[in-house]
Amino acid sequence: MSKKPTVKTWLVLSVVLNVFLAGSLIGAGVIAQKHFKPRPDKNLPALTRMVEGLSPANQEKARALLTEAALAGETDMNESRTHREAATRLVLEANPDPVAIQAEIMKARRVESSAKDKIETAILTLLLQLPIEERTKVADRLIKGPQRARAKAMYDVKKAQEKAEKEKADKEKAGKASASASAS
Repeated sequence: MSKKPTVKTWLVLSVVLNVFLAGSLIGAGVIAQKHFKPRPDKNLPALTRMVEGLSPANQEKARALLTEAALAGETDMNESRTHREAATRLVLEANPDPVAIQAEIMKARRVESSAKDKIETAILTLLLQLPIEERTKVADRLIKGPQRARAKAMYDVKKAQEKAEKEKADKEKAGKASASASAS
């Protein structure tokens, strides 16, 4: 015959069930916290995201400096657009001149480079004005590129190191072989 469950059995079962439910709720909370953690807004300009970790005073200084540099480069970017539009018009002609098209594209690149130089100079000026802790935050964001490009660069570095080590080992072997040949 079957025994009826005692109070002790129900109490143990209740404790086990409560511990299981509490663990499940804690686990769900941890997962939800990681999942719903605020992330930087991808729609913000890259330069704005770059200065997010700075103190409010330095953020304002950085925004003013970078805005001034971007506005200074705006005329260069407009000129670049004009050169690219000219290149597009040349491509659409009945008999396009490849040399003229390439010349317009080169002019556009040169002017774009000038605009980028103004912004990079402003970033460097900003970095030199910041305290070391905040400078590190900005520099980290500057260094971190797309994951794929970073992985490729690291792969290339690793291959170059392996090649250099192999060449060094080959030279050592050749040196030992010539030394043993001359000793004989």
